[in-house]
Amino acid sequence: MIRRKLFAVLVVPWLATPAALAQTATPAPDTLATGSIGLRGGFDSNPTDSEGGRGSAFETQTFSFDYLRGAEQEGIGVKLAGSNTLYDPRVAAPSTSVVAALTAALRPAPNLTLRTSLTTTVDDSWSRRSQAEQWHNRIEYETSQFRVFANLDATVTALNERNIFANGGFLPSDENFVTVTALSGAAYKTGFGEFGASVAASRVDYLEDSDYLGLDRSHDTLQPNAFFSANLRGAELEGSVSPFAANFDTSDFDPVRQLLYTAKAKIPLGAWTLGLGSTRTVQDTTLPFSAIDLTQAHEASVSYKFDAHNAVNFTARFKRDDYLGLGAWSTTLLGGVDFAHDFGGGLLGTATASVRQVKQPGETLPWSLNLQIGLQKQFDFGGGQKAAADNAAGAKPPAS
Repeated sequence: MIRRKLFAVLVVPWLATPAALAQTATPAPDTLATGSIGLRGGFDSNPTDSEGGRGSAFETQTFSFDYLRGAEQEGIGVKLAGSNTLYDPRVAAPSTSVVAALTAALRPAPNLTLRTSLTTTVDDSWSRRSQAEQWHNRIEYETSQFRVFANLDATVTALNERNIFANGGFLPSDENFVTVTALSGAAYKTGFGEFGASVAASRVDYLEDSDYLGLDRSHDTLQPNAFFSANLRGAELEGSVSPFAANFDTSDFDPVRQLLYTAKAKIPLGAWTLGLGSTRTVQDTTLPFSAIDLTQAHEASVSYKFDAHNAVNFTARFKRDDYLGLGAWSTTLLGGVDFAHDFGGGLLGTATASVRQVKQPGETLPWSLNLQIGLQKQFDFGGGQKAAADNAAGAKPPAS
């Protein structure tokens, strides 16, 4: 009953907001519409990354659709993307990811943009189930020298994670919570990029008074942020630093103080492209005695474009999850190579090979192997298609 009332109060009004903005905006004649469908198949020697896990063949279907009428500053946009991976049901449950977003924007003044979007996400796998509905609102004033912006977001989430450290199953029911975030910031523009700062305050409110252990997970967060982006002689750089603080309503959980960051670089070197990335972020978790998962990820990639139709990409990735308060952690080390060939007419073929290793407290799993080949067909209903090199760089091995 609580979830039903919350949906009526918070979600139903969102559905009308993009339509209302669309009716207010001046109709724009320009329309862009693109899409793709893909099919991949292969073998994974341990898709669940678990002790004694069995191998399985798998098949992955992917789709995407992007529609924009008008422009990002004033128009209507629709984005759909999803993938579904089927394994041997005796080995692993299907892995499904879907994102559906509706966006509307208008410009009541030459430098002022109002934007609202409603996004539904589904991310289900053998170990984690997450469904969320987010209403995102943004107001931005921008000139040639600076921009000032403010966001107001509300998200309803249902989350359920398997306790992999105790070989446990899912919780009997999802944990449901609402996150409301207010953010404001400003950025100064230069000839090669911009520098800025923002601050975000969030309230994470669980709908049940306590979880399955009788603990209260509701909390408040505060996150200042300094950021920059730059383009120097073709090299794309961006980064941010964010002191993160979370204070819980009760003493069931200790306060969290962490320094978060993002750093990315894309450097063209002739036919080669070097990519570097490092992030330290947080996300919610349902694991016992832990409400926040601290995630660190580092990645390096090198891609080479042989010609207009062929490209290859090499990737190395490290990821670590620390479940604060529980003392549990998990790391994944992955390396892979994928090759992409553009057959023309929007048809792209890929071949990928990767290996990965997972470590947990007191346990190091053997290296796992993932092999796959795939085809992707791109459709242009009023826009352009990506080149083979861009697709190769994006067709990296799965993060597991």
